[in-house]
This record gives sequence, structure tokens and C-alpha cells, in this order.
Amino acid sequence: MEAFLLLKPDCLRLGLTHDVERAVARERLRIGCRHPVSLTPADVRRLWSEYTSDGNVLTCAFLDHYLCSGPSEVLVLHGRDAFAAARRAKRAVRARHADGPFANVVHAAEQPEELTRQGAHLAPCTFSHDTARSHDPARSHDPAPSHEPARRRPSGFDFRATVDVPALVESLWPLSFPVAPPPFRLDSSTPEAALHLGPDPAHTLDSAVTAVWRALPGIPVADAVSLTMYAARVGGYPIAVGARDAVEKSHQVMRDQGMSACGVGPYTLPGC
Repeated sequence: MEAFLLLKPDCLRLGLTHDVERAVARERLRIGCRHPVSLTPADVRRLWSEYTSDGNVLTCAFLDHYLCSGPSEVLVLHGRDAFAAARRAKRAVRARHADGPFANVVHAAEQPEELTRQGAHLAPCTFSHDTARSHDPARSHDPAPSHEPARRRPSGFDFRATVDVPALVESLWPLSFPVAPPPFRLDSSTPEAALHLGPDPAHTLDSAVTAVWRALPGIPVADAVSLTMYAARVGGYPIAVGARDAVEKSHQVMRDQGMSACGVGPYTLPGC
């Protein structure tokens, strides 16, 4: 069965192709063919069609900034359990070289429907046929790919009406956070409580940032993005501090926005 790896622009710029090839070889996969590709925003919308241009403005802006910044390369892979093996190779390369949640070097399909849909766009000579025909369930643990369309991901506020989104992305890139962003101050009083946020897989970057932006009055959009992304990256972080009633009010707004991975806790001085 076939699978693919997309070597993203930073992978080529950093000279990581040989490292990817070694990861592929360790998974006992062989490279059937390879070809260069220069992705456009239209390509990105087709490949990641679960994100919409109007509902996922921030996500699409980060993807475009990254994936359209230079040439990429597609590797078509063959071997037993290629679908699962390609994902393992991807994760091994990312663990060594990813620089932030978007600048993550290499892509492989995570869902069977992605394998067919994205493969047909990136390598149509290989994936334009029904790849399930070459799937032998008696010999492989891979789920058979399907042609189901991508499910739309939760949307958020259209921040293009508020900020220069491309400039915001440029100022934050690559979101690797060498220093933790400071929690937002809800008021000028001595902080009594903190609003904590954790990763919430039910939300997208856009829907989570929208909730944070609405819950923390006056927060700049860039700070809302940084705090949301950092909290997801470290597994939980105090995104705001203030008087208890102010924190509890912000927490209620987060809950009203559908955020479940949030809560109110005591304020702790940095370093304590």
C-alpha cells in the first residue's frame, strides 16, 4: 500500500532530506518516486479543507505563511503498513526538528481519508485511483482509505476585521516560545486568582483564540494567540490573573464559548 510524506519548506531549507530518508528506511519503507511542489494558498485549502478561509482565518494565515514560503517535496512511499509507518517516520522527524506547532518540517496523513484526498492532490499519478484496491486486510493493519470529505473544524471570529492578520503572523512566527508569555492582567488590583487554560482538542486555534479574546477584555489579538498556543503546548497555563470576581467572570465567558479545558485557581507568584 502507498503512503506519502510532504517535506515542507523548512525541511528543505535546513537540509533535512537525508534525515527524513533515514527515518523512512528505519520503517522499512521504500521511496517509489519523488517530485518537487510549490504550494499556493489554493493548494493549502484543498489539502487542509477542514479549515475554511472565513472561519479559520488565523489557522489559514499560519499555514499559508509557512507552506507557501518556498518549495516542498513529495515522497511516495511503498511497503507493508505504509500508512502507519509513514506517520511514525513523520513523528520521529518532528521530535528532532520541529520549531513550533506550525513549523514542523514534514507532513503525513493522519486519517485514512486524508491519505486518499491529500495524496490525490500531491501525487495524482499514484493516488488518483482507489488506493483501497491495493490494501490487503489479511496482511496489513492499516485502515482502508476512504473518499469521505474532510470534516469542517470549529470556526472562530474573522480577525481580519480587527488586525492585519499577515503582519500578526509574521510578528509571532514561528511560535516556538523560548520564554513563557506573561498572563494577562484583568485589573490593576493585587492578583487573587488565575484563569487556567489547557489543550482542548474539540477546538481549533481560531475558536480557542476567539474564546480567549472575548473572555479577557482589552487583550491584544497577538497576546491571545500566544497565550492560547502556549497553554496548549505545555498542557496548561495561567492565561489571566486578577481579582477573583474578575477571573470568575472571564471563566464564565470561556465556558459560554464552549471551552471545557479551563478553570479558576489561586494566583501563585512567579517562581513559587
